[in-house]
Amino acid sequence: MDSVLSSEEGDWAERKESEKNERYAMHRYFINQLSSSKGRTWECTQINFTVGARSSLKKTQFNDRLQLLGVTDSKVRDKIRATTVSKTLVLSDIMLKLFHVSILCSPEWALSSLPTDLANSQTSACQLFKKFTGLVN
Repeated sequence: MDSVLSSEEGDWAERKESEKNERYAMHRYFINQLSSSKGRTWECTQINFTVGARSSLKKTQFNDRLQLLGVTDSKVRDKIRATTVSKTLVLSDIMLKLFHVSILCSPEWALSSLPTDLANSQTSACQLFKKFTGLVN
């Protein structure tokens, strides 16, 4: 399990947290306004669980968020975190396998899903990719 404290690109978890909060701000606003207009006193809040590349996550942040949801047992939090990382790795593996199958079955279709600078057949990156995957000799 890869627990990340920080990355060279800056604090990826906080960036993602801000993006998610911004993305769903209007949803929270709508729910809170509707609740208020109906005379209810509760408030909608958002708790994000961010898992990064290669299933990395910030352990303390993840555990704190679980505590906010009422998961007070540290062993249970550790189990949830480990399961989250494990399931994320399984999904990543499935995506890579599907991409590999698509390369073998339909290389042009597979290349069309790659970024332009890699898929452009004139670039050295694409030539290296094709050589590595056996698409050209």
